[in-house]
Amino acid sequence: MLMKYFLLTLCLCTAMLTSAQNAGTINGKITDAEEGNTPLLFAKVTVKETGKTIATDENGVFKIENIENGTYTLVCSFTGYETQEIKTDVISGKLNNINLSLVAGTLSLDDLALAFTSSASKDETIKNN
Repeated sequence: MLMKYFLLTLCLCTAMLTSAQNAGTINGKITDAEEGNTPLLFAKVTVKETGKTIATDENGVFKIENIENGTYTLVCSFTGYETQEIKTDVISGKLNNINLSLVAGTLSLDDLALAFTSSASKDETIKNN
């Protein structure tokens, strides 16, 4: 009877260890390229293929755990900065560390003029009604 419990426990432990080996972790840090690579607090990091999203901490660091082995695209964004995508391979047991610097976004004069024109035409439509 004791042998049955021992074998059952051994099988369960083996199954848990085997399933845990198929998942990996992505670590990283997002910084501000404009300000001497200072950390970007609460930048958003999304795994495109799974939709899993996480925010960076006060040091600009993020950690995404329990990611199945494979190739993934990380989408890194922060308000006022250009969004960047980076591909990474997740392999269980291997440290996957991503360091990325985001650049402040730019708004061209054409974009600004288009936004102003669009806003002005909406205001004109409201006044005429």
